[in-house]
Amino acid sequence: MKVRIRKTVAIILCICMCVTPLSIEAKTKKTSGKDGKNITWNYDKQTKTLTFSGSGPISDFEMDGHSAEPGWYDWSEKAEHVVIEEGITVIGEMALYHFMNVKSVKLPETLTEIKCDAFEYNLELKNINLPESLKTIGEGAFELCRKLEISEMPKNVKRIGEGAFENCQTIKKFTFPNNVRKIERRVMGDNRNLQDVRLSSNATRICGGAFYNCKKLKVLDIPKSVTRVAMSAFKGSGLKKIVLPENVKRIDNGNEDGRKVFKKRYGLLPTKNLRVIEIHSKKVKKIEKNSFGGLSRKVVIKVPKSVKKKYIKMLKKSGLSKKIRIKALKKK
Repeated sequence: MKVRIRKTVAIILCICMCVTPLSIEAKTKKTSGKDGKNITWNYDKQTKTLTFSGSGPISDFEMDGHSAEPGWYDWSEKAEHVVIEEGITVIGEMALYHFMNVKSVKLPETLTEIKCDAFEYNLELKNINLPESLKTIGEGAFELCRKLEISEMPKNVKRIGEGAFENCQTIKKFTFPNNVRKIERRVMGDNRNLQDVRLSSNATRICGGAFYNCKKLKVLDIPKSVTRVAMSAFKGSGLKKIVLPENVKRIDNGNEDGRKVFKKRYGLLPTKNLRVIEIHSKKVKKIEKNSFGGLSRKVVIKVPKSVKKKYIKMLKKSGLSKKIRIKALKKK
């Protein structure tokens, strides 16, 4: 919630800056400076390149109207390239937020963490190299990077935060590294050209909205390691079939307000292509209310024959419409 509030403030402040007359600019833009003791930055006007040098982390930054902006932020509307040199280990919160014209970013092999919102709203960002040293990608780190071309994460990444790649419209295929066990909320949400997702073979949980509104999504194989799934992860997606594997113990709603997952709201998020939901697990202990709410009558739910009566009772109790057919899975 704190991150969301901070983002709202940041957007309002950006709008205010855009409408402020240029004549009241009070300071001359510096082309170089320091960040703490160990980091220096330099902006080259000719190449439109912002370069960070030194060792350790680039500082966190809060665009809240009170905290001082870092000096390099003066070039947020001009910079087209960012180079972060060897020795730097962390890119701080909102460090390069709203650099709208940056097209490329070069990262060092010493980098271990990209913090929340670090590159959010870099609308023109297309090329970035994610080094093998990288372990953490924070919440909203690349949100709204609509031209970003990336498909596979470095193998050492252990966490990809909530909304990290939300609304990245150019991504067509994405593979999660095997160290990522939790598929966070909205992590790939609203990527309308995403077609193919490969989850970590060690994933245990899929959270709400993870792939919401991915209208062209056709391939998503959920591994046997998954024990908990939020059905809102798939709302508005292009999937025709959802298979919940044999070790799933809990089925969540995943919507923050608990509303019916598949119900149209203001004409948004229709799940048009879905026809089959298969629950292969015989271990389901809980189905949250409205997890299957709003499903089209064209959808068929299939469950193991040995637990069919039990699951029918659980599904009805969770609010499943009487119009939805529940069938037994065929034996292989």
